[in-house]
Amino acid sequence: NAEFIELTNIGAETINLNLVRFTEAVQFIFPDLQLAPGQYVLLVKDRGAFDAYYPECSAVIAGEYEGSLDNAGERIRIEDAIGRTILDFEYKDGWYDVTDGDGYSLTIINPSDPDANNWGLKDAWRPSALFGGSPGYDDTGIVPNPGSVVINEVLAHSHGGAADWIELHNTTGAPISIGGWFLSDSDQDDLSIMKYRIADGTTIEPNGYIVFYEDQHFGSGSPDLSGAPFALSENGDKVVLTSAVGDVLTGYRDVEDFDASETDVSFGRYRKSGGTYNFVPLSFKTPGSANAYPMVGPIVINEIMYNPDPLPDSSYDNDDFEYIELHNISDVPVTLYDAISGEPWKFTDGIEFSFPTDSPVTVPAGGYLLIVKNPEAFAQRWQAIPASRLVGIGPYEGRLDNSGEKVEIGKPGDVDQFGTRYYIRVDRVNYSDGSHPVGEDLWPSQADGGGKSLTRKVPQEYGNDVVNWKAADPSPGAANP
Repeated sequence: NAEFIELTNIGAETINLNLVRFTEAVQFIFPDLQLAPGQYVLLVKDRGAFDAYYPECSAVIAGEYEGSLDNAGERIRIEDAIGRTILDFEYKDGWYDVTDGDGYSLTIINPSDPDANNWGLKDAWRPSALFGGSPGYDDTGIVPNPGSVVINEVLAHSHGGAADWIELHNTTGAPISIGGWFLSDSDQDDLSIMKYRIADGTTIEPNGYIVFYEDQHFGSGSPDLSGAPFALSENGDKVVLTSAVGDVLTGYRDVEDFDASETDVSFGRYRKSGGTYNFVPLSFKTPGSANAYPMVGPIVINEIMYNPDPLPDSSYDNDDFEYIELHNISDVPVTLYDAISGEPWKFTDGIEFSFPTDSPVTVPAGGYLLIVKNPEAFAQRWQAIPASRLVGIGPYEGRLDNSGEKVEIGKPGDVDQFGTRYYIRVDRVNYSDGSHPVGEDLWPSQADGGGKSLTRKVPQEYGNDVVNWKAADPSPGAANP
């Protein structure tokens, strides 16, 4: 009930809001109200609840709106007195975790942006600097804009007596002070966030890097002995960076989750073709400098037939013709079995399939392996292909989602104190049918029942990026066309 919407006059002259109205998300018609240049006006859900939550707010309140703002995100539309659009955009709850129930408001970064379309973009918004938002005033400059300081690389499985570490990166051209900010491995609540307090006076230079080590920093406690030491798990963990002023948390937050890792292999940010980032294993460690290229191979997901076209006069369903092709891009054979643990490789997402243990599968150097939904259906569909090419196993449980999903293959990692086996990611592809984008990435649609398969363009390059995939004629067991 303490919800609010804030408007401001970005013009040079006083304007009258009479009959300006909200027509989507909430319903409200402004009374005869003058708004001076730079002045703020608020609409509230419940005046009594708002006054109790913000007892010192002196902003002009135009009134109470009907309806409620959807916590999942929704469309907001504002019209002038004769029905012309002022703003029409959609906000989303997934933009920033701290604005989705953690007590921070969504705040437009540039209210004077001349392009009204930008109001519907995540990058045009930021969390408020302070808990509760800033109704009636401008909180610009208290914290950097989102993405200014990022968790850039993490080593969670160091070798021998070496220390784990966390690298931060200033992505801007200006120095950023992070003194008094916090690092943690949890964001369950404010107390769990405030584990390692970064020393006062700490600054990251323009486009610079800073590394915090477990044995010197976060594993031994904060310089002022506040908070609690923490360590990173080789079985997967998270790193949380949070801004603060004194002992008060503010609205800058960066979080990176990562999976189980091999010894001495770091995870780092990789910028994909669409401008989004993945946090992935890197080909080599780069503490204090730009990240290396992602680790690729030795086994990669090379082709995905997720929605085959119908086969005339067949008794099988379309799903029975699904398959996933793996490719060994290395120059040595790779056995999909770990002799030390006695555990096989398996698919950890997308389908349910573990490779055999009684007769472990080895993919020869440069070779291919097919994992098929239904071996009999597959043999009927691809009977024109020489049997020597069709080195395949199956069936697998489940089915590939025709709208798109994450497909991931992993190899055995460590076991935790509860006996749970963790798997180290070998390759991952989060594909789409083209009409359900993965973020902003539009995948080719011809593989969605049109007789094509998703095929990897360059096996040696990073796979979880739409730029490295195309729709092409199926080529099970052979190099992609």
